[in-house]
Amino acid sequence: MKTCTKCQTLKNFSEFHKYYKSVDGYKPHCKPCVREYDLSEHDAKRVFDRKMQGTKMQCRWCKEYLELNSFGKNKTYCKECSGKVGHTNNIKRFGLTPEQYIDISNAQNNVCKICNNSESKRLSVDHNHSCCNGQFSCGRCIRGLICSRCNRTLGLLKDDVNILNKMIEYLSR
Repeated sequence: MKTCTKCQTLKNFSEFHKYYKSVDGYKPHCKPCVREYDLSEHDAKRVFDRKMQGTKMQCRWCKEYLELNSFGKNKTYCKECSGKVGHTNNIKRFGLTPEQYIDISNAQNNVCKICNNSESKRLSVDHNHSCCNGQFSCGRCIRGLICSRCNRTLGLLKDDVNILNKMIEYLSR
């Protein structure tokens, strides 16, 4: 038996999380107190609210309420949508929030801004490299979302309009 230092209640050791650094091998707060703290401390800092309906959770991308087993580890996007959005760290490199990425994608009808093809995985963020060199962007120079094929093509051409015009002229012959 152990007393929780938060609620001052005497409880069984099974009510405490294990913690190898403490003398008795358990955390000082009981599991319900730890959960209460986590919900008040961390949920307040979440960018998105957790939206639940019974046993179902809402996907941030498609906005559908699905069973929990339809979600991956992060419980943010359903398994079907997670490939479209990709990792939020990748989106953040371009100065975008996941909502901004979703808004841009929806404005483009979820298709490439250049070739109008939809892609099974997420669309790439295209930005003006003359504004921001390298992999990162300020967010103001984003031109749109493009498929991986168009993204590779622009990269190989190094965004040079003259080369692209010469290619158009060549193909027109």
